[in-house]
Amino acid sequence: MGVYNNKNNLGRSITDKNFVMRVITLILAAVTAVVIFVKPQGAAAAQKKSKQAEGGVNMSLKNGVLTVKGKGAMWDTVSRTAYKKNNIKKIVVKEGVESLPRDVFKDCKKVISIKIASTVKRIGIHAFANTGIKSITIPKSVKKLGSGVCDGCTKLETVTMPGDIDVIKINPRKDYITGLFYLKGDYVSSQPLKKVKFTTALNTDILPRVGACENYEISQKDSRFKSIDGMIYTKDGKTLVRIPLGRKKAVISDKCTTVSMGSYSHELIDFSHKFLSEIVFPKSVSSVIEDQYDKKFDYNDERREDYYECKDIKVTLNSDYLDNESIQRLWISNEYWKNSLKDELFRREFAKLNEKDEHMMMLADGYLCTYILNDAPEGTSTVLQNLLIPDNVKTIGMQAFKDYYTRSVILSSSVQKIENNAFNADYSPDSKVSNTKVYVKGNNILMAEKVFGTYQNYEIIMY
Repeated sequence: MGVYNNKNNLGRSITDKNFVMRVITLILAAVTAVVIFVKPQGAAAAQKKSKQAEGGVNMSLKNGVLTVKGKGAMWDTVSRTAYKKNNIKKIVVKEGVESLPRDVFKDCKKVISIKIASTVKRIGIHAFANTGIKSITIPKSVKKLGSGVCDGCTKLETVTMPGDIDVIKINPRKDYITGLFYLKGDYVSSQPLKKVKFTTALNTDILPRVGACENYEISQKDSRFKSIDGMIYTKDGKTLVRIPLGRKKAVISDKCTTVSMGSYSHELIDFSHKFLSEIVFPKSVSSVIEDQYDKKFDYNDERREDYYECKDIKVTLNSDYLDNESIQRLWISNEYWKNSLKDELFRREFAKLNEKDEHMMMLADGYLCTYILNDAPEGTSTVLQNLLIPDNVKTIGMQAFKDYYTRSVILSSSVQKIENNAFNADYSPDSKVSNTKVYVKGNNILMAEKVFGTYQNYEIIMY
């Protein structure tokens, strides 16, 4: 009996041990599975955090403030870290950091403040795009600034930046949209900045990249330029250099004597709009000169006014005197103020109607500015046939007949010069073949290369 009980106890002991081993095995298997399951996620998080220290620059987030510190170039963006963009309210880049990469703080929509140390020399493309900042200061130390650095910052009002800075282009082969630094919205709805303040001497080449703003502020240490009422003048205040693209009404300083053509019609890099709707010339202005500050601009390019918001700009001309060349430059340099300028030229007696053809607006030196047909059907192309140029016309000015198709024109012997795009040749819309005939007396007329604009297939007939 006793032997029997010992066997039962032994069997129970063995069974208990097997049960315990099975339980232990199951627990180990479960733990292993959990470890295997959790490891990739933990590894990814660890990897993200470790990347914050690449390149000797790291980030830390505390109480909504993202601090960037270290020495040298920063290589990673916030999107590559474990930090959530919506938790970031303020960004501080500490001394020692030398560059910020492309898209570094892009889409941090809650950010309202960005402070950049004076050691930073390079800021990448779209670095602060789509943030909530109202103002930004680019340190004097920055030598290269990325295109679209503040794109989509709809609350942005004020930018402080160096007056001479290189652009990092999105596409180096194209230099239009890719060149803008600041575009608050899309290319249709974007509104101008309130002010752009330059902290170093201005290179006017960067102005188109700034886009539309209402006011410029020039550094007092700038030896060439100064700002008056938000517009740029030469240091002595006598020449108007630039009106901000976002300015709606421009009243030129009464100390100004000379206006550069480029001040109101300068080069655009992008599709940013020009907001000018009214301009006032004071008595002091006596001269309008070719632009000396924008070597790329072509005043013969009819597309230069494509992006004006206002198609009927009001001009007030208070000048006591304007030479004929200045009036000619005013006339050809902006399509959308011609209606108002015409009335002002008549009011100030700088121009008059030709007594031999009252459709022609003339200057005192025999310069034909434009041809006026008040009863021409709107929206249709009027064809001029057997157009006679009277013998008191010496020069047919640029775009004088651009609103009409000229089938035939008879030039008197007084005509000495015809400027580019003076006429539109009459052509068959299907074949694009010009039918224009030009009747001339003598061969002493100086004709520009593109008198008839796009279609140069005209015939000259001596009579």
